[in-house]
Amino acid sequence: MSPKAFLLLLLLLPGLLLAQPQFAFEGEVLDLSLERISAEHDTLLWTVSGRFFLSNLHHEALSRLIWFPVPASDSVGVAEDVLVSLIEPADSMEVELLYQNPRGFGFRLDLPARSFAELKIGYRQRISGSEARYVLLTANAWGRPLPSSEIYLALGQGLKLTDLPYPEPVVDLGALASNYRWTFLNFVPDKDFVLRFQRQR
Repeated sequence: MSPKAFLLLLLLLPGLLLAQPQFAFEGEVLDLSLERISAEHDTLLWTVSGRFFLSNLHHEALSRLIWFPVPASDSVGVAEDVLVSLIEPADSMEVELLYQNPRGFGFRLDLPARSFAELKIGYRQRISGSEARYVLLTANAWGRPLPSSEIYLALGQGLKLTDLPYPEPVVDLGALASNYRWTFLNFVPDKDFVLRFQRQR
């Protein structure tokens, strides 16, 4: 698929989605980490690895295009090492990464009727500034609260949060890393997961 054709499909997608049966987004488990590439290097590595649970509750097989936004900027690199795969796929389940640009990537997901799937999605970004971001607000586009969301964050040695992305995490401050965990039920995000931090020498 050419880039122009893919962008046209994305523009038409909202109207098409309203007229078609859709997957249901049942939950997610996100493992996020931010660490220095090396002790001598000031650039950081933002790693996202997630498990996403989707269902097709309809009496027919569905094939849908899903857009996964990954914002980039002058201080945040584009997504690298993008991985999209099915965990223990059943017959007629398939996922294919179709396209990637500086705003994210798109993939096609095929699920048979009355099925449940677990997707693994991962990527990395190089961070030269003092902010990293994971887009949460797109969860609201599925049309209902997200039944379950767990977010784990590991902050490497020499890094300190200046602002919590969301309040009241469970915190474990270790010598080599600081670990945070958020658990949400019937989650309706009101902002993205924005990590603001400072480097410590």
